[in-house]
Amino acid sequence: MSIMQFKTHLATILCLFVASSLFGGTQTDHPLGAKKIYVTKPAEPLPPVIDGRLDDQAWQQAEWATGFTQQRPDDGAKPSQETAFKIVFDKHNLYVGIRAYDTEPDRVVRRVTRRDRFDGDLVEINIDSYFDHRTAFSFTLNAAGVRGDEYVSNDGDNWDSSWDPVWFGAVAVDDQGWTAEMKIPFSQLRFANKDEHVWGIQVMRQIFRKEERSLWQYIPQNSGGWVSYFGELHGLKGIKSSRRVELLPYSVSDLRRFPREEGNPFATGQNSHFSGGLDAKMAVTSDLTLDLTVNPDFGQVEADPSEVNLT
Repeated sequence: MSIMQFKTHLATILCLFVASSLFGGTQTDHPLGAKKIYVTKPAEPLPPVIDGRLDDQAWQQAEWATGFTQQRPDDGAKPSQETAFKIVFDKHNLYVGIRAYDTEPDRVVRRVTRRDRFDGDLVEINIDSYFDHRTAFSFTLNAAGVRGDEYVSNDGDNWDSSWDPVWFGAVAVDDQGWTAEMKIPFSQLRFANKDEHVWGIQVMRQIFRKEERSLWQYIPQNSGGWVSYFGELHGLKGIKSSRRVELLPYSVSDLRRFPREEGNPFATGQNSHFSGGLDAKMAVTSDLTLDLTVNPDFGQVEADPSEVNLT
């Protein structure tokens, strides 16, 4: 090989190396690590009973997902306590079982609070059922069985706790820590009608006494997103999105009393008033919801915490 041929081959190799460095990165080269995948299984022969104990036969059909990573206080470190979860499903519901191991179960913080307070030890699953990498539905259970739920938008920039879906959850404490069971109706989620689905998911655990938060799909504290980094849920087949209709009627009555005046037909001693109205929410398609209001009571309207980013 001549010197000129050698230089030509060397230049070609260098160009290929630079190109592969710029464009050929794999998932493991990503600073967040490889995308995790969990394959769910049907809840057979019967769906689990939601009592907080993971002893139903349906749970034996699925594998445990482990390998959580601490996000705080030590970002990227191994958690002080192990966490594992399973997911099964039937035609109408998604079932989530979470085992929160704790070497000091007596120190698990179990606080009874109002809904959406997110206090004490807790576990949480976020579901990107649209699979748009921007929005998600969040379901939380603390160690006392208090539920929390939020609608997540703008890739985690906005968390709306006014979203209150109908779902079920229970917890149990044992000598290994505590366990949580969730039953999430598909009617409370939004997804496309197709034969097989891939959803984004994230499972989180908080250990209150240690101020520790760990994630299944690791996302560093300084990352510029949330939903877009979720792991994936595979294996959902044979489920259909429902055309849900929600009706919320209201009535308001008012009775006022004042001195009666003889001969004055307008001063009878009392004045009563009654009014009513209706709020309705209808799923037009799998990803379009229509909100209707008939005779709204503006005196009861609260500030809407939801935000829409049009940029």
